[in-house]
Amino acid sequence: MQNDELPILRNLFFCIKRHKISKGFLRKIIILGKMSPISCTASSCRSIFIAIFICSNACCIYTNAQTTLPESRELKKLSVEELMNIEVISVSKSPEKLTEVPSAIQVITGEDVYRSAYTSLPEALRLASNLQVAKTNSHDWAISSRGFNAAQLSNNTLSNKLLVMIDGRSVYTPLFGGVFWDVQNVLLEDLSRIEVVSGPGGTLWGANAVNGVINVITKTAKETQGLFLSGSTGSFLKDYAAVRYGTKLAPNLYFRMYEQQFDQGDMKLKNGNDANDGWTMTQGGFRMDYFPSAKNTFTLHGDIYGGKEENPTNSIENGQNIYGKWTHNFSERSELTINAYFDRTLKDFPVSKITDRLVTYDLDVQHRFRLAPRHNILYGLGFRLMDDNFTNAPSISFNPPDKMLHLINTFAQDQVNIVPHKLELTVGTKLLYNDYSKFEFQPSARLAWLLTPKNTIWAAVSRAVRTPSRFETDEITTALTTPGGYFLSETVVAYELGYRLRPAENVSFSIATYYNIYDNLRSINTNPTPPSNFIFANDQKANSWGVEISGNVIAADWWRLRGGYTYMDKKFTYKSANVLPTASSIEALDPLNQAMIQSIMNLPGHLQLDITGRYVDDIVTPFTTTTSVNAYTTFDVRFAWEHAGYTISLHGQNLASSDHAEFGQRQLPRNVAAKLTIRF
Repeated sequence: MQNDELPILRNLFFCIKRHKISKGFLRKIIILGKMSPISCTASSCRSIFIAIFICSNACCIYTNAQTTLPESRELKKLSVEELMNIEVISVSKSPEKLTEVPSAIQVITGEDVYRSAYTSLPEALRLASNLQVAKTNSHDWAISSRGFNAAQLSNNTLSNKLLVMIDGRSVYTPLFGGVFWDVQNVLLEDLSRIEVVSGPGGTLWGANAVNGVINVITKTAKETQGLFLSGSTGSFLKDYAAVRYGTKLAPNLYFRMYEQQFDQGDMKLKNGNDANDGWTMTQGGFRMDYFPSAKNTFTLHGDIYGGKEENPTNSIENGQNIYGKWTHNFSERSELTINAYFDRTLKDFPVSKITDRLVTYDLDVQHRFRLAPRHNILYGLGFRLMDDNFTNAPSISFNPPDKMLHLINTFAQDQVNIVPHKLELTVGTKLLYNDYSKFEFQPSARLAWLLTPKNTIWAAVSRAVRTPSRFETDEITTALTTPGGYFLSETVVAYELGYRLRPAENVSFSIATYYNIYDNLRSINTNPTPPSNFIFANDQKANSWGVEISGNVIAADWWRLRGGYTYMDKKFTYKSANVLPTASSIEALDPLNQAMIQSIMNLPGHLQLDITGRYVDDIVTPFTTTTSVNAYTTFDVRFAWEHAGYTISLHGQNLASSDHAEFGQRQLPRNVAAKLTIRF
């Protein structure tokens, strides 16, 4: 034990003595200490003692609070009918049964994530078989829906056609386009569900929802009362500690706060050496839910984080955000929602003297009402202001370095019950204004036909756009430039057809097919006039097609299976002879086939055995700087003992081989970890 851990213990026992903390609290800590399979290395002890320290202070502050958590957490045995009747909001911005949604959507529940070996939000997305998820280095990810995972372009592997939201807050960056996944650090214990929509969602969600929408939804503060404490140590995820405390501040006011930190190790180079790309991060936050009346709800939550990435420039990242949402129900048929958020992010590369600071202000208002017995109207408007400040350097510069970006939108949608409870048509459009391509229209039409309560056919046609990023319009340093800064929005027109069925009481099945037509895709062209260099243009077109299959099976009252298969292919064509032959590969490096299966088992003696297997096809690239990725099959295992509010678990990830590449040259190593969790 280190000397700096003694004050932590002293503080803990002071709180126990002064505030009369129950003997059960002590007993659980002692039991965990005796039964822990982890040797008390400096790393693991530090994680556990950090968590105990935060826990003890939480007890001191909130010792009079009433908690409602049960003594133990049991796996919720959902039937297939309950799984299929989960309500989702990502398709129509209003609650709908999963069985009746006219879209390709998969839901990852918080329980699915808890029963996996995954420890971060990007990892959890591997449980959606309609996503392509690949780790590029220790802190970065290439994640896309229906393909178009971008190759490395100016140290950027961002998929620019996927919109991601966390509790209503968009995390899309306008600098390069895409999501910086390294700083999307959600406490997985608070996760309610992740809704993953394949296909365009621009009519409701706006720009950049071209190939899909990921909507991460966390639990309310009312659902997370009491104390949660967790710590782990492993071979790749070196150490991890998390604590969360929820309390009831008033009869209708609930509050929670959390903190978590982790230290991730290095991936491997192809020659077996460490890539020296590990990273560390600490994040904390709060959430408050207020229910002043049956007609009003108010939510306020925020986060603050800071981390460091090991790479040639040793980048430093930090940020803060705060989000508020007010909902008023005029009646069962009418509802008004107003939400707003502030988000600040900073990326600093001290060695190369590059800094980017982005501050975002966002306001959205929407109103839902029933116009007639068969018409449900949803309309709204939104405004987003993004203040981007970039410090120019010899390696990369923007003109102007600082820029204010505006997104203004309005939308309307009508859900028409053509035949009540049988046939429903949803039509709508969004009008969007942005600083680069000005006005854009994103219409859609979706039809759902409920043949029987267990069979649904749906079809859709929609248009969506990916607005230009600063990298394509304002970047002036490298050979890649855009003449006059004029770059068009990329567009897609998507045709979809799907079928959901429940052939047996314990089996559900879904299939979705699609054909997408893309235009004005980003291309890299040779400059036909001196000086000789390369320029950005919109001279690529593409067609893509595929099928997505997913299902749930309750094999026994103690065993559940879920998984899916995805096939996706595409063809590029050029609108100019000046397009580089390799331009299409820069825009899309995707596997042809992939499959995922998750097995969740409750065994006798409070034991749990959970296995997730994945297959990913070859990814072929013509670049000399990036090697092709061979097809691989791997699996992850979680083995746990859970009883009376505490859990001891062992995790193994990427167990099929010692190392394998997923996107690029770096090799992802195995991770073997042990984890302790207690709940009060």
